[in-house]
Amino acid sequence: MPRDVQHPGSTLLERFLQPLGITAGDLAESLGLDLSRISDLLAGRRAITADIAARLALFFDVPARWWLELQAGYDAAQLGELEAWRDAVTPYEGLADVLVTPRGVMLLGAAEGAAAKTSPEKVSEDFVARLRAQVELAPDDSPRTVSQITFDDGTVALVGS
Repeated sequence: MPRDVQHPGSTLLERFLQPLGITAGDLAESLGLDLSRISDLLAGRRAITADIAARLALFFDVPARWWLELQAGYDAAQLGELEAWRDAVTPYEGLADVLVTPRGVMLLGAAEGAAAKTSPEKVSEDFVARLRAQVELAPDDSPRTVSQITFDDGTVALVGS
């Protein structure tokens, strides 16, 4: 994501308030918030919180999720390159034993004290496609790799290292 992503407060000001002729004071009053909170948001000194997103959603009839995703995109752009964090973060060493997904992790093998999984889980084609897409988005220099193995009976295994 580009680093020059606009703060959500600027988007609110330039795409909503100015075209409609709404002042910060008018918005603050309509949302039931202090003017300082709205002024800080418009100046880029305050983030759009769930509370503010809900109020903006009701006021403009734009989903609260949209406002929150706007803020999340801005926040993510401010992180910069992940390599800058590499020295500060020690990766979890047990990743070889789990499948990591946005919903959590699934144990792939038997960890100490845990029973081994004896049968494969059936997953949808969509799930496999999403996993492949995640792998394709990984940086070229990523230390993790994923291989696909197709067995004689048609069973597919995704193996990571």
